[in-house]
Amino acid sequence: MTLFTTNNLKKTLIVLLVLVSIFFRVISIPHTNYDMTAHNVPWYLYLDDQGIARALGTEFADYTPPYTYFLALATFTRDWIPPLTAIKIIPMCFDVLGAFLVCKIVKLKFKQGNTPILAAALYFAAPTVFLNSANWGQADSLYTAFLLICLYLVMVEKPFPAMLSLGAAFSIKAQSTFFLPFLAILAMQKKIPWLYFSMMPLVYLIAIMPVVLLGRPFLEALLIYKDQSIAYDRLSMLSPNAYILIPNEWYSWLTPVGILGTALLLAYWVYSTAKSGIEFEQKHIVLIAFLSVALTPFLLPKMHDRYFYPADVLSIVLAFYWPSLWFVPILYQLASASAISIFLFDTNPSYVVFGFLFNAIALASVLRTQRLAENRSQMNRRITMPLSLLATLLAPVILFGLGINLALTPAFVRLQYALPHTSGAQYDMDKSERFQLASTAIQYLTSDKKSQYLGRFVRKDGIPAFDEQDISNVDNIKQSVQKIFKAWHISLAAVFILGLFAWVGDWLPAFRRGARRGGWLSVAAMTALGIASILFSIFDPADYYQTSSILAELFPKDFWQSAFLFILLSLGAGGFLLTRISPGFENEM
Repeated sequence: MTLFTTNNLKKTLIVLLVLVSIFFRVISIPHTNYDMTAHNVPWYLYLDDQGIARALGTEFADYTPPYTYFLALATFTRDWIPPLTAIKIIPMCFDVLGAFLVCKIVKLKFKQGNTPILAAALYFAAPTVFLNSANWGQADSLYTAFLLICLYLVMVEKPFPAMLSLGAAFSIKAQSTFFLPFLAILAMQKKIPWLYFSMMPLVYLIAIMPVVLLGRPFLEALLIYKDQSIAYDRLSMLSPNAYILIPNEWYSWLTPVGILGTALLLAYWVYSTAKSGIEFEQKHIVLIAFLSVALTPFLLPKMHDRYFYPADVLSIVLAFYWPSLWFVPILYQLASASAISIFLFDTNPSYVVFGFLFNAIALASVLRTQRLAENRSQMNRRITMPLSLLATLLAPVILFGLGINLALTPAFVRLQYALPHTSGAQYDMDKSERFQLASTAIQYLTSDKKSQYLGRFVRKDGIPAFDEQDISNVDNIKQSVQKIFKAWHISLAAVFILGLFAWVGDWLPAFRRGARRGGWLSVAAMTALGIASILFSIFDPADYYQTSSILAELFPKDFWQSAFLFILLSLGAGGFLLTRISPGFENEM
């Protein structure tokens, strides 16, 4: 009977997790990728060919000097370990260090038993951890290990070495700055002297001095992070945050706005958390540390697919200090896996949208836990009123976009072709052929297929179905459709985040009232558009067809009038359903 005790089950689970994680690491090591072939392996070979001292004195890598020091050490194994394996051993060693640190942090709460070892095993077996090191060969486990050291030292009230550890993390990756909001809160709580923050740039200066002494220009080594920050002009490098939904055409103006907005929101979070008045116990320190590394990349533009790695790791620690948040590390594994799998396994980029949803749900759950733990009151009415108004304005946009999405489907085409106005008697092609080509055109409008796709189709008489003018017209329509879809996706994401924000800030009644007003606004919009279409014939597809006869044949005016009516009915019916939402009750009237 003693075979199935909790302690024995934990031991068995620990052994299984370690064995499985080692197995996946071993089979992942031979896998290569673009980063390895274009960057890391050439850097290793350059160090080996030129000699360590000579190579380190040049700008041969776009990573910081401390990573190249580890790479230089790896070259000593060149006679008995292949370069790819040697490079991947570096982050895998830090996986082991990270597991030890996770164990140490969790042991501060569970001083007896195997629970800390179980936490370490879960970290070691986490898919995003072994994929990052053993499969990808990236260095995220290096700086994250130093962040874990920093967290542990803060929890045992040793702030000076903690800040030295943060400096070591910063000397490896700039993403270590995601920890700064957390440390700023502790500084405001007088747990860390502000002077200790000077350790971060000081350690970085010490870390780059060896390459400077070997001949590398000082400013070149000092400003590596500046060069990295301008290397990519994209709002999102497949990161699971809201910027994945926004067109990159907005990059030039939205990037500074996003950075400024992030600074303001983080400053508000830091100030409100520091002034919450509660005693910061170890479990609360873990909570704030996780939020710091999760909230910062969630709000910032220009984030990459691997930038939630520290959040993946700390979410595991968080679940042991806050058992009610057991699902958070699962959601973060799904969110980060949706992003990194695109590079590693060439999966569909649209999966990152689901990663964003998982990310937002997990983050909202932790923020709500923080609010309840700190006994915060409802959010101020001056903030909730404009947010409720935003929900009102977004409701008709979402419903109108939903109608367009439904209208641009093969199912709607089939329905239209079942109506009498598409009998085909007045057209060159029979009804079946027209239906097939119309469905093809609709699928093209809503996909990422290139224009060559339409050029492959021919009619039954052997004539190309779409000539160059037809394809040009369809491409013009497609651009408009894609912009509408983007606006719709952004609106959906905005309402989704507003709903989570309302749940976190305890203003759901105000959010529901906003949605209800949005329903009435949608009904009014349907009425106005219906009257305008009757009086002014505002919807005439002929302008889009121009000289294309095939489009007029596949999608006659009656077809689009029916589609427009369907969109209006979707707007009105959806709006009516929203008006049925109970506004709920709220103290602020």
